[in-house]
Amino acid sequence: TQRRKRSKKSKKTKRPKIVNIISAPAVSAEEKANYIALDCEMVGIGPGGYQSRLARVSLVNWDGETVYDALVQVVEKVTDYRTFVSGITEEDLLSDEAVTFDEAQSAVTILLQDKILVGHGLKNDFKVLGLTHPWYAIRDTAKYEPFMKTVDPSDPNPTGATHIPKKLKVLAKDKLGMMIQEEGKPHSPEEDAMAALELYKKHRGKWEKAMSWKVERTEAITQRAQ
Repeated sequence: TQRRKRSKKSKKTKRPKIVNIISAPAVSAEEKANYIALDCEMVGIGPGGYQSRLARVSLVNWDGETVYDALVQVVEKVTDYRTFVSGITEEDLLSDEAVTFDEAQSAVTILLQDKILVGHGLKNDFKVLGLTHPWYAIRDTAKYEPFMKTVDPSDPNPTGATHIPKKLKVLAKDKLGMMIQEEGKPHSPEEDAMAALELYKKHRGKWEKAMSWKVERTEAITQRAQ
């Protein structure tokens, strides 16, 4: 297990309130070891702070235990710490506890190897981490259709999408009775990773059937193309 010290402030993070999570079917220790959940917090650089850079990354295992949690140094000048949401301050990134980007990226790469990765809006996390992951080993709660919102035909829809992601906060409350990202409090990447994982666990059976069908279909198409 790779653990990093966290700042005093981040040590105060409380685990999310879980009201009525339905127990998932029994999962063997071997199966549990195949899964990991990830979430990142970001700060902004450049004019207006619109460009994102990795500032903290957390990974939790099937049982919700933190296997990696690190503050990450940002080389460029940070123009927006997004503290209200990220909980990150200048002091955090200048502390001795903050690791380099390369250190964080290497640690995450090792931990993700051969794992099924769970998260919410993982495209954004991959972008700031500079990493990719096999599509068939990704379980993104922002992209799972039963968790998505049907687009109202009367709403502006330049992309033509039929479904759009719901916020993790909304999914966690509606489907799990779990309160995360509470108003006026910074997000906790550990809590958010746990929430995505609990959503996956509750719907794992149907989700895996759908994923198996996609994998089989892709393999069939690939074979025909050869």
